[in-house]
Amino acid sequence: MFEIFRTLLLSSALGAAVILLLLAVKPFTIKRFSARWQYYMWLVAAVCMIVPFWKAIPRQEAQKIIPDTAETQTMQPQATPMPEQPNNAAVTDNIPVKYREIPLGRTRTLRVYDLIAYIWAAGAGIFLVAAFGNYYIFLFKKKRSSMELNYNAAFEGAKKELGVKRRIRVRVSGNMESPMLVGTFFPVIYLPQNGMDESAERMVFLHELTHYKHGDLIYKWLVLIVNALHWFNPLAYLLSANVSQSCEVYCDMSVVRDMDEENKTMYMKTILLLAEKGGMKNV
Repeated sequence: MFEIFRTLLLSSALGAAVILLLLAVKPFTIKRFSARWQYYMWLVAAVCMIVPFWKAIPRQEAQKIIPDTAETQTMQPQATPMPEQPNNAAVTDNIPVKYREIPLGRTRTLRVYDLIAYIWAAGAGIFLVAAFGNYYIFLFKKKRSSMELNYNAAFEGAKKELGVKRRIRVRVSGNMESPMLVGTFFPVIYLPQNGMDESAERMVFLHELTHYKHGDLIYKWLVLIVNALHWFNPLAYLLSANVSQSCEVYCDMSVVRDMDEENKTMYMKTILLLAEKGGMKNV
């Protein structure tokens, strides 16, 4: 368990360095680089925190000659037993922390580093259980308080315009203020029951379907797993916030890229209006 935790700590340090670098250059890159570039750079940071790239690098031949600490201790000749020390604390202080043991009973002991690793694993488990639990409770409540639309002209037009062929359901809910896309395997778009006209609905569907085409739901689940594994690292939460922001900016830029000025104005007005009511989300 400790070896897994040690690898995770190295990944956390590498990811933290990448995140700090991206935050430092963000005032410059946000003006000179595209929204797509911002989107994928944060993805790189997320991947750095879960993939131990250095393990794929072969060890140097010189490292093979140097024996491990454990092997060195085994190869050493047995020393003459030393007389009992009057102060056991002095002997314990000379033992590296990772080899110190915590008594658990007559026969069981636990190394300090192993205890830290188990605390990390418990924290990650609690984080994931809470996240998945809240997610499915949220979906259950939304489904119960909504009604599925069999056909919507604006939705079908947006699907054709973006080339989306997968079946995506549309549900209307009376207890929500802004649209959202949910469901990685069975995607559903929820619409508020606020009487939007067909033009505004088209803009909403273009936005949510673009999120679907970009795979933003998968992206955000990946970042959630990163957050769970690195729950002790504050920069993991900054990563999550910046990913959410970059997803929205990249989505908006993709939607308006080929629009004329009239449609761009209509799109921005729709997005701003919905943002005032709670924002457009995808979970």
